[in-house]
Amino acid sequence: MSKKRLVAELLFVLLILTSNNAALASFVIYSQENVDIKVKGYNALTDITLFKGNLTSGVEQTIDTPYQGLALLVFKKGQKYPVILGEQSFTLNIKNANILPSFTGSSENEFFYKQLTGAAPGPGQYDFAHLMIQAKQLLDSSHSIHTFDELKAMKEKFHTFVRSHYQDLQHSDMLRRLLGQYFMMHEYVDYHIKGAPACDIQVRYKKAVIGGVGNWLEILKTHIPEHEIVNYCVSLYYNRGMVTLASRIIVNFRDVAYCPGDEKLKISFTKNLPMIKGNEKRAQRLDTCKNDKIIAFVSEDCPVSMVETVMKVRQLAAQKKNVTVIVAPLEKLSGKHLAMRRMVSSGNMLFIDDDKWRKKNLPEKLKLPHFVHIEKKQALEVAE
Repeated sequence: MSKKRLVAELLFVLLILTSNNAALASFVIYSQENVDIKVKGYNALTDITLFKGNLTSGVEQTIDTPYQGLALLVFKKGQKYPVILGEQSFTLNIKNANILPSFTGSSENEFFYKQLTGAAPGPGQYDFAHLMIQAKQLLDSSHSIHTFDELKAMKEKFHTFVRSHYQDLQHSDMLRRLLGQYFMMHEYVDYHIKGAPACDIQVRYKKAVIGGVGNWLEILKTHIPEHEIVNYCVSLYYNRGMVTLASRIIVNFRDVAYCPGDEKLKISFTKNLPMIKGNEKRAQRLDTCKNDKIIAFVSEDCPVSMVETVMKVRQLAAQKKNVTVIVAPLEKLSGKHLAMRRMVSSGNMLFIDDDKWRKKNLPEKLKLPHFVHIEKKQALEVAE
């Protein structure tokens, strides 16, 4: 986790404590075997780590957190189980990662899991659990659409549901799931109009997607910063390798697509700064790159910056320009950054691989996207 992300999560926890004056949610995790887990909470379109660590068989782990809502219990190999956190203390019992957890002292979680598994729920009025079930049912109902009119009607259902229940949905993964499925629905529909050329299909599809982004900006902008909404929508397509469509979203909402941060940057680029091409370990020095260079600053927290960088490489390759794009991540170089290389079939893309240089020179937060052009005749020492 980046330092910036950690600070953001801590600030979120403090915000809950100071604004709600709510009692801590307290629960115990008891596992019958050694397990490596994470417990995640949610703040609108971002997730928060509530606990991360190894549990020893037979030893109780108590977790106190100001977070109340739907959390997610995540095991090392990817198994995920929802857990409702509220003012009622309880024990979460784990047999192993492949078996549903059970609960002692949490009638709401018991009710919730019976609903999820189709068993007859016991008595009780659990508004939050009911809302999560409603959200899941809405998600499930959206898989059957086929026509553009059905898509339009289902989108309205999604809009109305989120408008009506945002305050509760924001503290669950359902908001992210609803937005993700909302855009996936566009791919269930036949956009062909009898007599129209085939190329119109893609035009109508892209227009519907762009319109969907605009709808969510209008609905959520009073709750969530606009750049976070656009970046989340962009990530839905970028993470699937649909970079061109992700770029189209940015073009249509460029005024709010940027990621805020420092706007002025003055960085020293040492001549022996190591760079790699991809997953290979063999590095080359910055001063061995004799042609023009573009330093592209990116962040995992800003998908727009990665899309813009990939598109920059593609455009330079199409124009047959001998320019090398050098990616400078604001975080430690990771597989997420290196995955950008797989999204370009040609063109020159390298990655700075020097964490000491990064920590010394790069700010934790920079206004992105941000590119610095260095001509081959220009000195490497400083770029602004």
